[in-house]
Amino acid sequence: MSEASIVLPGQIDPQGFIPEQPATQGLTWLSAFALLEISGPDSERFLQGQLTCDMTSLKADRWTLGACCTAKGRMVANFVIARHGDSVWLRLPRAQVSALRQHLARYAVFFKVTMTEHLDDWLVTADVPAELSAYDDNPDSLSDGRLLQHDSSDNSLTLHWPDGRVEYWLPAEKANAQLQQAPKLTAEHQWWLGDIAEGIVWVEEASREAWVPQFIDWHIHEGISFRKGCYTGQEIVARLQYLGKSKKNLVAVSTVADANIAIMTALQDSQGKTLGDIAAWCGRLGLAVMNSDWPESGIKAGEIPVTLARLSYTEGTTEQNNSDADPAITDN
Repeated sequence: MSEASIVLPGQIDPQGFIPEQPATQGLTWLSAFALLEISGPDSERFLQGQLTCDMTSLKADRWTLGACCTAKGRMVANFVIARHGDSVWLRLPRAQVSALRQHLARYAVFFKVTMTEHLDDWLVTADVPAELSAYDDNPDSLSDGRLLQHDSSDNSLTLHWPDGRVEYWLPAEKANAQLQQAPKLTAEHQWWLGDIAEGIVWVEEASREAWVPQFIDWHIHEGISFRKGCYTGQEIVARLQYLGKSKKNLVAVSTVADANIAIMTALQDSQGKTLGDIAAWCGRLGLAVMNSDWPESGIKAGEIPVTLARLSYTEGTTEQNNSDADPAITDN
């Protein structure tokens, strides 16, 4: 990252941006994320054939979630996606921007599109409320809460989350000014905790091509359209949804004290059997892609004892999908 991209008192460590005197709420810099722009006359048609979300139904005043998969249905990346003028912009983990662009470049040669990485010239900032708002599982409530506002004065975007969080996609100069003018700044990990609370997992470099979208509940978060036409990996994703029963689910993980647990750390029972992998982690809370059943105790992430719990929107269920398992679909 360019040193000129941000000028703030604070530091960046494994927990993200930490201001000198962090508040528990308010504005922060999402240093772990960056933007990818896809423009050109064929951009919508091109992305419609590559992404899990339906580009034809993406409105100018809404944003949504999406993913890009391999032919085997494994996620190369997942992201927030929105229209920005005549272009489409994606917000995803910083290390994933180049990886996704390179993956898409293999297919882009057949379309009139241009892909631009915005690693330093644009930044992502965010506003974390004192308390997250609860929202139900109704898809309409998700869509209605995912508002997108365009500011023609500086070409920036404001994205509202259903839980009350807000993020801003800003030119670097504007982002610097916004952060410097804030009376207090909060630590970036407060945003990450919001993602964990809502069951939001981001594919990182370590987890690239590890999971089918349903393993991280991307269908529940409306990151997959099952009404659109074909896209790369669509056959596997659709068959798992309609003909299979996923053996893996996203669950909440916690420790009694702050711990540094890496993404893809295996979760094992007392006999050393691997039950799943850490998918997201911050402080003493995280998310894991787990087998449907697990013992009530004795589970460790490496050498660290952890406690598992079902997420609020999956309590009382053991499966996210229906119907009998298709022997052609594997969760390995």
